Amino acid sequence: MKLFKKKNVEKNELPSLNNIVQKKLLLFITIVTSGHGSHITRMFEKVGVSAQFVQSGEGTATKEINNLLGIEDVDKDIVVSFITEDKIPLIRQDLSEYFSSNKRNRGIGMAIQLSSVIGVRVYQFLANLVEDK
Repeated sequence: MKLFKKKNVEKNELPSLNNIVQKKLLLFITIVTSGHGSHITRMFEKVGVSAQFVQSGEGTATKEINNLLGIEDVDKDIVVSFITEDKIPLIRQDLSEYFSSNKRNRGIGMAIQLSSVIGVRVYQFLANLVEDK
């Protein structure tokens, strides 16, 4: 007795990376003062970043260390974005301008290279390569 019918899928229906220009993906993490995360996401969207989210966070140092270093505001926004490698120079330039434009615009950005992503459709979404049909 068969519980499931095997669906015959033609090879041309399956997503493939053969006709896609493959770009290296990076996980870009930006930590900024609380309330500035939405500005960072808008800035990244202009460059062509489609997959990102913002999480609120708080510093982990003790009050004594914060007072010693002169850190008053410990609330932060953490912006996690998936960026293709070719967009890193644009992001770096935009962040540099953003951080130097105002004394209150403080933060840090870092990139982590991803070695693999499971699924062609997931890769296409994260790399902003999905075509509208």
